[in-house]
Amino acid sequence: MPSTDGERLVHTFLTSMGPTPADVRTAVETHLTDDCVWENPGSPVCRGKAEILRLMPPDFARLKVRFGHLATAGETVLVERLEDMLRADGTHIARNLKVMGAFDLRAGRIRAWRDYFDHTHLITDSPEW
Repeated sequence: MPSTDGERLVHTFLTSMGPTPADVRTAVETHLTDDCVWENPGSPVCRGKAEILRLMPPDFARLKVRFGHLATAGETVLVERLEDMLRADGTHIARNLKVMGAFDLRAGRIRAWRDYFDHTHLITDSPEW
């Protein structure tokens, strides 16, 4: 469970995505800085909320997150997690995706979000924790 303000911010951001596409957009608008940078393997680097929202699938409606570890170093929160990403119709974009992420914070918001995962394993049948 989160133990610092930064960890609580990241936890709240990730768990507030859903259950609708509007909730995903609200989470981005509420928790990211206007100039936030988002990086994912194999995807272009997004700069700013508008680019971040354009990269997300328009029917991305919910993120289910199972947290492994949270750690804080200064203004950076590291998060190991398993994710299920769901479309509005309930089908999976990702299932049991192992993700390691780094979230840099500024003034109570996320200013950089870097996720690391194997994009060739977006869908797996069971978690390996």
